[in-house]
Amino acid sequence: MTDLTRRLPASCFAYVDGDLALDGVKITAIAKEVGTPFYLYSAKRLRENWARLADALAPLNVSIHYAMKANANRAVISVLAKEGAGADIVSGGELTRALDAGIPAGRIVFSGVGKTDEEIALALDAGIHQINAESYEELHRIDEIARARGVVANVALRVNPDVDAETHAKITTGKKDNKFGVDADRLAALDNELKAMANVRLVGLAVTSARRSSRPAPSPRPMPASPS
Repeated sequence: MTDLTRRLPASCFAYVDGDLALDGVKITAIAKEVGTPFYLYSAKRLRENWARLADALAPLNVSIHYAMKANANRAVISVLAKEGAGADIVSGGELTRALDAGIPAGRIVFSGVGKTDEEIALALDAGIHQINAESYEELHRIDEIARARGVVANVALRVNPDVDAETHAKITTGKKDNKFGVDADRLAALDNELKAMANVRLVGLAVTSARRSSRPAPSPRPMPASPS
């Protein structure tokens, strides 16, 4: 019999009485109970990975938000919620799922392009931590929707840093000709535009250069400073 554990995470998989098991539970037993096919995840490995990441970032006093587009399985989200994870969502459906899985609204960030007015309203009504605006146009829409609800929205503005992360051309997100974020050069005008928005509170900037970057060194290109 092929020893599958050689190609699987050692801390999760092992043989129990000749049957492959995950976290001590025989996979054949799970199959008999729920039928096949099925998805199987290790809660132990999720907790171990979370602990390593949280411990490594602890000196920086940061808040870690799980990107739900990676895996929106409710059981996975529930495990991470109990460990203290926040959520990074990209839709109203993910917002509902995050809340149902136990992630507090105050630890949810709404990212992504194409947010509908209904989704923005849903996020404001839930009282999430912040909305990451992809454009000045979206910033104005958030302001209008927040005004209609009598609330002030915490917003981070996504900035396009115009950085080539030397990744695959189809997944790059940080170059000036990509659709994501606003041009960094326009930040100088941000102060005047925000003064006209009484229902938006700028709490930060959201920046990403690419997925699967092959160059780990930091970019030397500085961000232009906005007026104080």
